Amino acid sequence: MSHGEGFKQVPAHLWQYAQDQAFLADAADETRRYLTELARDASIDVHLVEARPKTLASYTEKSQKKKDDGTPKYTDPAAQIHDCVAARVIVYTTRARNDLADLIVSRCAYRERENPGNKKHNGYDSEHIVITGIKDPDAQRRYPALAKYLGKYQGLEIQVRSVAGHAWAEYEHDIRYKSGAYQELTPGDKGRVDQYFIEAGGMRRYMDKIFDEIEELLRPQDADEVAPAGEPVIGLDEPSPEALNPTPLNLETLGKLIAERFPSDEPGDPRSLALLVDQMSVLDVSTIGQLEAALSNLEAGQVARLMDYPTETTRARKLDDELLAIFLDRYVEAAEDADRRQLLRLRLRRVRGRFTIYSLEGPNGTRRPVAAARAVRDLVEFVAEREGIPATLISGAVGADQNDVTPGYFPKKVQTSAGPVYVATNLSRSHAESLMGKLVSRVPGSGLRVKRAGDLLFEAPPGTSATDSA
Repeated sequence: MSHGEGFKQVPAHLWQYAQDQAFLADAADETRRYLTELARDASIDVHLVEARPKTLASYTEKSQKKKDDGTPKYTDPAAQIHDCVAARVIVYTTRARNDLADLIVSRCAYRERENPGNKKHNGYDSEHIVITGIKDPDAQRRYPALAKYLGKYQGLEIQVRSVAGHAWAEYEHDIRYKSGAYQELTPGDKGRVDQYFIEAGGMRRYMDKIFDEIEELLRPQDADEVAPAGEPVIGLDEPSPEALNPTPLNLETLGKLIAERFPSDEPGDPRSLALLVDQMSVLDVSTIGQLEAALSNLEAGQVARLMDYPTETTRARKLDDELLAIFLDRYVEAAEDADRRQLLRLRLRRVRGRFTIYSLEGPNGTRRPVAAARAVRDLVEFVAEREGIPATLISGAVGADQNDVTPGYFPKKVQTSAGPVYVATNLSRSHAESLMGKLVSRVPGSGLRVKRAGDLLFEAPPGTSATDSA
């Protein structure tokens, strides 16, 4: 191959690398976006995602390295150098690091995955993964430069670290490998610096442990699923399908529902909506009425606050997470493939047990756990059935007319045998629990009990109710 008179001595792989500089920059940018998307789809919090192409000067220097015996370290640099594009993701906890690393290797073909700190025992702690391809054809289409790079350069290195691990690694690298002052130290002083880094590694491990414990409190990993649907309920049964809006659930009707529910968000692509329709069908949710009944377990905006979306989020994704909060593991298992189930399990940690934690026990059995606002409505229905509508009324929160509910609390009509009652729905947990306590106190002798995550919260006082006296 001839590259002109002045380039006869330039190796072909260096010439090609020089020509690929713009392409490599595009591949690096797509790598950053791809990793950001993976983390976002799994609701893994990240501190930083960065990717960069190796400069021509750096690639040239690395490709010309020699072994101790003077032979070339790389006989085929284009195939053997795996950080022509390299990426780094900094997350907050070691659990998040492991989750993201697992996600990467499940979505990508990879050549190796290792943590060099397991061999060095010097405090370093970082997952190193060399991927060689992206499995998902849709992702290949959306990230063409990345897919092309992986086909041409046969390897891309990704490092995943915790913030504590990153702080240790950055400072250690600057001191030991970049600092001229360190190189000028006496052997004894170098040994002291090395020992300090080992000790700092111990502190890094302690910080990681503390951050993991904080994460466990925020998002329990091993919480049990709440009781499944179908247990006996207090008072009336759940509305029958015939009593609900019978409009079939399909792409058009679902699109309309989420447009009303999340008016300020982008809709999401049709494929995402179709996936939700299919998944709800597996759960026997086939009408708009059934979906609305399921969503009535949630209070406005609380799932979104728990998910803490890092960027603007589509309506489809928000509904997806709300359904996950309602159906929990049943929703995960209804997913169409293993990749989606993996993402849903990771996201489930943020919402498991956060809403459907209140269960009502009464003379007709135990109602399945529900959200706070739904528990208040169920209690209103129970009290109205036993004591009449006047016994349910609470200023600003429960009224015989929707105008009796304080503006901003979005009254919802609860139909009882005594007539309709309007109940506030946009409630904080503490406000909802205050209402629960008042309502339970108004049905003495009923045996009614309210539990929160299995612990007794309120119990009806002993005595005789007006209904029993009659």
